[in-house]
Amino acid sequence: MASLTIRRLDEALKRRLRLRAARHGRSVEDEVRTILREAAQGGAEPD
Repeated sequence: MASLTIRRLDEALKRRLRLRAARHGRSVEDEVRTILREAAQGGAEPD
């Protein structure tokens, strides 16, 4: 499985991702993976 590193992530965005992950009962890593998968499939929901 591939790895992806994102540098210089805005603190506000990091906080929003953490809150979104908590709402969905996932880790931040799992939440970002889900967001990327949905975006790549063309079905990302706006948050």
